[in-house]
Amino acid sequence: MSKRPFSILLGAFLFAFILVSGDSAQAKMRVAVLDFQDNSGAGAPGAAIADMMTTELFNSGVFTVVERSKLEALATEQRLAAQGLIDPTSAVEMGKVLGVEALITGSITQYQYKASGGVIPLPFGNMSGVAVGSETAYVTLDVRMINAKTGEILQAIKEQGAANQTQGGLAYDWAVFGTGKAGGILGQATYKAVTKIVEKLKATGASNGGSAYNVVQANVTEILIDAGSANAGAKVGDLFLIYAEGQPIIGLKGEILDVEKINLAVIRLTDVQPQYSRGELLKGSDVRRADKAVPFFGDPATVKIGIR
Repeated sequence: MSKRPFSILLGAFLFAFILVSGDSAQAKMRVAVLDFQDNSGAGAPGAAIADMMTTELFNSGVFTVVERSKLEALATEQRLAAQGLIDPTSAVEMGKVLGVEALITGSITQYQYKASGGVIPLPFGNMSGVAVGSETAYVTLDVRMINAKTGEILQAIKEQGAANQTQGGLAYDWAVFGTGKAGGILGQATYKAVTKIVEKLKATGASNGGSAYNVVQANVTEILIDAGSANAGAKVGDLFLIYAEGQPIIGLKGEILDVEKINLAVIRLTDVQPQYSRGELLKGSDVRRADKAVPFFGDPATVKIGIR
């Protein structure tokens, strides 16, 4: 056998191997969360809020998140902006060093705590009355996801979290016994804002990465995929986008840059088992065994359905 036919066969084998290997899963989108800049004027803890965001992004299952200790060390050594909104040049430089696809950065524009109340007089005893009141906290976060390769803003999200707590106690000579904990209620409001933002970031993360699963059975009304509660963290009500892989996109040097994706359907999970789930068809058709399925967090109405 000549060298040329052998080279062709070897190349074909490697090409097929790459395609098969890519069937099992796509890499999760790799991100880093920078300290948040406090623009509230209320002494908001930017680093602590960034830690909360990091935890929620990791728990979403959509992202691979860089350890913040590594990020802090890099910021010190490189003297890069590790706080607030960074410019595109710094974003690209930091992205290269960290090996991330996107940076999460932003600011705290509201970090407010209010307490109000009074005393209801009592007509008996030594007590002057019953103290009643409420505590309310508002936290607003302005967050950006930046493409670490181009410096382009992929998403800009502004969300508010609010928490309320009613307090009560006895008042003696108009002195109130029992006070609220501002830190705790502000933490609750912050958590609500963070989780709202993470839900929106997941849509971008899923479209740029995230685990890909497989269709194992399909008919007109019901789709079975190999994503379950144990292997994918799936839950009843979750949405999945079903797509077929088209032609590979080949670079000038013969490398595979990507594979075309043809959106076929969106399903909602109705029954979740440890290793697989059943879903109802919300949009689309022509789903077949071995098609791909990825978590979807957007509006099914916005999905453009293609043809194989």
